[in-house]
Amino acid sequence: MDLSEVVPWGRSFNEYKEMFSLSSDDLTKKILGCGDGPACFNAELSANGGNVISIDPIYQFSASQIQSRIEEIYPSLSKD
Repeated sequence: MDLSEVVPWGRSFNEYKEMFSLSSDDLTKKILGCGDGPACFNAELSANGGNVISIDPIYQFSASQIQSRIEEIYPSLSKD
């Protein structure tokens, strides 16, 4: 995988809840996120006692490499 060809973009916790119609009960179950990139869903759910694991090929890169790519691609995705 070539990071320069990846658009690392995630969605918010609430966007994930709406996109997958996750109920409060669903959020108490074990969740597997596939191809979810740098979304904050895992961090927020884990911080609130949830159990979520993500699998994504982008995780082969370091956090700083992913952050650099986000900063590079952001201007082309911004709605400004």
